[in-house]
Amino acid sequence: MRKPPANQTNAARCIEKTSRGASMTTTNTYSNQTIDQACHAQGARGTWREQALSTAFVCLGPAYALSWVEMGLTLMTGPGEPIAALIASRALVGGLYVCVAFRLQWARWITVVLGFASVVLVDPMLGAEWRAFPAAALVTGAVLVFKLAASIFLLSPNASHRTR
Repeated sequence: MRKPPANQTNAARCIEKTSRGASMTTTNTYSNQTIDQACHAQGARGTWREQALSTAFVCLGPAYALSWVEMGLTLMTGPGEPIAALIASRALVGGLYVCVAFRLQWARWITVVLGFASVVLVDPMLGAEWRAFPAAALVTGAVLVFKLAASIFLLSPNASHRTR
């Protein structure tokens, strides 16, 4: 084997080797076992992301539908608030949930904050509502459970990333 000149760079030596027939490939830098492990770990993470996001949507859907039922029960007892305000608030929340479905970060965080705030502010009043109108208290409690679950799943850091 011939010794390369002392002043020749590594790149020049590699070019000389490839011109003599030696191949310089970098496709198998890592072992196949390492690549398989990395692909498997990414697949598990992608599965969790989709499950967290899907579960959050499954919780937001019934929460939104039950909020309309809750509005109907409120109207049965006598409108304490203007009907237009009740409808507008539910339409705005529905728009917010659509933005969450499009995976907009600001909508996700607003939904999380509103979910936790509604649980903290409404939960103490469930006892009084139970004494006044038990059916409405059941619906309100179910809405709170769904909002809390959705907020927890949307809060998971893996729920925010696109998996496509």
